[in-house]
Formats: sequence, structure tokens, C-alpha cells
Amino acid sequence: MKYFVRVIFVALSLGFFASGALAQEKEEMEALCKEGNGFACLKIGDRYRTLDRDLKKALVYYIKACDIGDMEGCTNGGVVLLLKGTPYSKDFKQARKMLGKSCEAGEDRACFNMGTLNYKEGRQSKAIKYYKRACRMGNPGGCAKEKRLNR
Repeated sequence: MKYFVRVIFVALSLGFFASGALAQEKEEMEALCKEGNGFACLKIGDRYRTLDRDLKKALVYYIKACDIGDMEGCTNGGVVLLLKGTPYSKDFKQARKMLGKSCEAGEDRACFNMGTLNYKEGRQSKAIKYYKRACRMGNPGGCAKEKRLNR
């Protein structure tokens, strides 16, 4: 029984230490983001999206990352907006801007999602164009979608 109590105590101590370390890391990343570090903004956005499941806060940081020039931030933000919005909505318009910027910079996931955005808006020929572009960049999903739409 003593051993079991020790194990529980150690596990709880490590948990508190880890949560304290995560909080400190988050504060450091937020400071870097405020200083204009796009990667730090991206990582904070990822944390909000995955750990906290808060897409609204994640989007704020993805937009900051994108504005600073982090293309993965543009892609992730565009995907959040794509999932949140509806065809021809303000969210889709912003998603198009963010994903377009990232696709032009060579992000295959952004090109794939631009294909999806265009497909959802009924623009099949544009969707095929973006899926084909994603495919040429090595995105297997883009290849599959292009092949399916070209039947």
C-alpha cells in the first residue's frame, strides 16, 4: 500500500510539474508571438486547436501567424475557416485569401483545401485546378480528388 501511495504521489507531482512547464512554455510563446515570431503564433494556435479544443482562439493566432508570414499558419487558419463557414460566406472569403496566399507559397495542403473550397462553391473546374496543383506538389489526396472529378 505504501508503494502504491508513493507511485500516486510521484505521478501527481509530475503532472503538476508538467502543467506548470506547459503554462510557462505558453507564456514564452505568447511573448515571442507579440514580438512578431510567426512560428510562435502558429504553435499557440495549434495548442488552442488540439489541447484546448478552442477553435476561436486558435484562429486568432493562426491569423497573426499568417499576417507575419508563416504559411502553415495561413493554411491552418484557412482550414478552420473552411470548416466553420458556408459557401460564399465571409468565412469562406477569408479562407480563400489565407489558403491562396499559402498555396502560392508552395503549401500542398493549402492548394488541396483551395480545391475543396472551390468545389463546395460549385466551381468544379477551379477545384480541379487546385487539386491538380496539390497533386503535383506530392499531395496524394489532391491526386485522388482530381482523378475523381475528371471522370
